[in-house]
Amino acid sequence: MKVCVSLLSTLSLLACGAVAAQDDRYRDERGEDIQLVCYGGAEKPTAEVRSGFEWDAQQHKYVPKQSVETGKSNFQATINVSIRGDRAEIQLPNSLIPPLHGDSDNGWWRLTDLIVGHDEIRGEFRLNALNQPRLSINRRSGAITIDGMIKFSGRCDPDDGHRRF
Repeated sequence: MKVCVSLLSTLSLLACGAVAAQDDRYRDERGEDIQLVCYGGAEKPTAEVRSGFEWDAQQHKYVPKQSVETGKSNFQATINVSIRGDRAEIQLPNSLIPPLHGDSDNGWWRLTDLIVGHDEIRGEFRLNALNQPRLSINRRSGAITIDGMIKFSGRCDPDDGHRRF
């Protein structure tokens, strides 16, 4: 009877260890220090107030008219990503930060739900209550995508802190 209980306990521990090992392949336990600078194209929603005059057929004259037009703005941007151990942050250019946004640390936003895997880095950051973009970086190709109310796609290069010239 003791042999059966001991064998079951050992098998349970082995099964738990296998599940834990499987989860570890998605997390980088080495505590890497990764500094990236990412170049690419960005897109954000825009709203523009237009005013002018419009012909009013009933009044037989021009009357003032105001409208709000929404759309998307495309432009080039540079983003920095800093990963130190289990803490990661992203620095956005002012052009990607919405007018209503939460607190940041000098323009750096904390990445949450961070996963630093062998081939991919993933996380999220909160700009405001309605805008929580998702970040994904392919560690083999260097491709980065940010998907939320703001969108960004581009390529990342390691930033070793040295000047280029």
